[in-house]
Amino acid sequence: MKTDDKAMHNLTNLQRQTLKQGSALDRYRCIAVGRQGNAALLLYELVNTFILPLPGVAGLTARRLLLPLICRSFGRKVAVGRDCTIRNPAVIEIGDHAVIGDQVCLDAKPDADRLVIGAGVVIGAGTICNCAGAALEIGENTRIGPASRLGSKLGLQIGRDCRLGREVCCSGAAHAFDRRDIPIVLQPVTCKGPTIIGDNVIIGERTTVLDGVRIGDNVRIGADSLVLGDIPANASVSGVPVRIEQGGH
Repeated sequence: MKTDDKAMHNLTNLQRQTLKQGSALDRYRCIAVGRQGNAALLLYELVNTFILPLPGVAGLTARRLLLPLICRSFGRKVAVGRDCTIRNPAVIEIGDHAVIGDQVCLDAKPDADRLVIGAGVVIGAGTICNCAGAALEIGENTRIGPASRLGSKLGLQIGRDCRLGREVCCSGAAHAFDRRDIPIVLQPVTCKGPTIIGDNVIIGERTTVLDGVRIGDNVRIGADSLVLGDIPANASVSGVPVRIEQGGH
């Protein structure tokens, strides 16, 4: 393997995407605002530097007024906490009355389809929404607990009126690990398909849902569980991996 080929092999997917952009400014603009131009980048930088870190009522008010200028759509009476990270906002849609906690990361990659936060959604502090590739959609009135991680390589759809506890992980994708001479994080990304979570689903804290899983409506998943496969509607499950609980459907 040539030296240049080896160097390219040791790059992450995002690094490979941005290297195609040309100059350092082009690469940064690709990460920050996607396919938009320098005017959009300047506005993004002003919001990112002066508005997102602003505390108190002044910060909430300023974000409510200025984030609509950079997001694809931004609903009424949205509350966005301080020190959030927002990348590629032109593909981000936030519905009416949504609440986004402090230090939430809405990370839409340059190849992202769209990141949709429905009306009345609450996202807890420190949560990461990693939207790469297909859409990441959170349905109306769903609550996402603090320090959760949501990924969407081939799509993540969370239904309406769901409750996800703190530190829940919907992985979205994984890395191959068959080679021993390359760090796992640098091996190819794998994904079994979109993750679809139905309406009125409760997922206990510290639970992990792997990619390609389909969870039916009205499902209850206990804390500290691992979801490897599909779960039918109305079931109550728990465990590593999850099993239907006695008395469940």
